[in-house]
Amino acid sequence: MFALSDLTLREKILQTMVIRGDKDCFVHENVGGIFFGGEIITEPNDMGIDRARKILERYIENAKIPILITSDFENGCGSMFQGLTPMPYLMGLGAADSEELAYNYGLATALEARSIGANWTLSPVSDLNLNPRNPLVGIRSIGDDPDHAVRLLRQVVRGMQENGLAACAKHFPGDGLDYRDQHIVTTNNTLPFEQWKEKSGRIFQELIDAGVYSIMAGHITLPDYQKEVFGNGMKLPATLSFELITNLLKGEMGFDGVVVTDALGMGGFLGWYPTRRRSEVEAFKAGCDMMLWPTANYLGDMTEAIEYGYIPVERLDDAVSRILRMKEKLGLFDKDNHATVLSGQDQAFIRKTQQETAKRSVTLIRDKAGIFPVTLMRYKKIAIIPISHYKPAYEEAELLCEEFRSRGFEVDIYKDGLPISQESNLETMIDQYDLVIYALFSRGFRPIGFIDYMGNEAEKIAHSLNYAVEKTIVVSFGSPYFGEQYFERALTYVNAYSMLSPSVEAFVQAAVGEESFGTFSPVHLK
Repeated sequence: MFALSDLTLREKILQTMVIRGDKDCFVHENVGGIFFGGEIITEPNDMGIDRARKILERYIENAKIPILITSDFENGCGSMFQGLTPMPYLMGLGAADSEELAYNYGLATALEARSIGANWTLSPVSDLNLNPRNPLVGIRSIGDDPDHAVRLLRQVVRGMQENGLAACAKHFPGDGLDYRDQHIVTTNNTLPFEQWKEKSGRIFQELIDAGVYSIMAGHITLPDYQKEVFGNGMKLPATLSFELITNLLKGEMGFDGVVVTDALGMGGFLGWYPTRRRSEVEAFKAGCDMMLWPTANYLGDMTEAIEYGYIPVERLDDAVSRILRMKEKLGLFDKDNHATVLSGQDQAFIRKTQQETAKRSVTLIRDKAGIFPVTLMRYKKIAIIPISHYKPAYEEAELLCEEFRSRGFEVDIYKDGLPISQESNLETMIDQYDLVIYALFSRGFRPIGFIDYMGNEAEKIAHSLNYAVEKTIVVSFGSPYFGEQYFERALTYVNAYSMLSPSVEAFVQAAVGEESFGTFSPVHLK
């Protein structure tokens, strides 16, 4: 364990930095943390697991002070690294509604993360998705009920932290109410403070009490709590707010772990001060302990701010003490701090957790037409119409077809939608089939912005229920709210929350009666 007195000013400031790990370049100074892998708004890193493990091992070996190696392992490590195992999104776990499975979800993530040398995950998402139109949280959230969310999130955190992976509850003070995305603009948690304490605030307080090691500050305001007015009469986002981070989170709520900012290049963080460089210093002054992806000038700017007394050295010492304590809790000061090896038993457990989460999350919302189970005697010929802005989703649509074909059904897929401009042709086409399945695929940030369907995809929906509604299934492999937004008149509707192959397979298994549908919705629907 390093004492603060062992560190120079430069070394202390470096500890407050989380920088991007480049696959071909190594860090020459001992920063506090390195973010490695894909990103939530991009695809998984494709460098290969063996190469990733070797690169991370080199970071570990070259660090004078043990280093935090992190990524956004929100829904399993496969969401960040190709070759590892992606899990269904947290809302699927919420639908499964099992504390044992929630613990295993965290454990499976920890096992794979540690197998490549990572020791910190910027997850779980701890927001309540209280606005169906919120484009950032959605299926990344457990759900919208605080009792349900707390019960499962505590187990996810336990599964991670009892197995060597530091968890990070995000995004304080709670996303999921605004209809906008903090990647683009600063967003607001508009709950009255007393309601906030019962909803968003309760989630974070319960996870603090359960010992979560870190919390991510979002580019989000909590206007009913904040008194300070900035510039044009607006309230500062949490990443820049002394009131929210130092007074509320660390003071009133008693959090003594590490506060890390959300990414500092996001639109919700930018523009509050004349330059991003100034904003980064202000974020640290406000109480954030680690900066996620600061600019190259951060080290020099912070040195100047400390030396000229703009930021008290006590603020820096407090931040570094929190960072070193987290590293000590993780056992990073032990000599044998290296990547672990996944046994065959571990790999089987991870795969089983993935499949079990997928199976238990497929939720039957309604079947007023009495379609299920889908049998060959009633529905020999099936038309599948996939709808998505995200083109890789059509690979999963092909899997959906193959799953039905493997059971003897005749299946045609209409990737370009239906001939909606010629309604007579549409009616004739649908008459050829015994069953029509609209497969909705959606994923946050694909593209960045709203999650609504538009353009060609919206046109596919326009006449979707004009004919044969009694032999139509709508299944959402993504947002659970599409049923109300687009398919209120659908007689048969299913939520599956994820476009992963195991979720597609689980839907078909339930549809044909090989498995049971779940009946618990993690969000309130009409």
